[in-house]
Amino acid sequence: MVKIMIDSVAQNPAPLRIALGADAYTATHKTLTERLAALEAQKWSTPG
Repeated sequence: MVKIMIDSVAQNPAPLRIALGADAYTATHKTLTERLAALEAQKWSTPG
């Protein structure tokens, strides 16, 4: 895991988040999926 963190410093642009482990990936995926659903719900309520 440390190698992943160190390697991320060299990435341009650097990642906003790094899921280190299955639990972190699952929690992040769940949260981002919920946020995307909320955003998509707004798509139909905006003019245009």
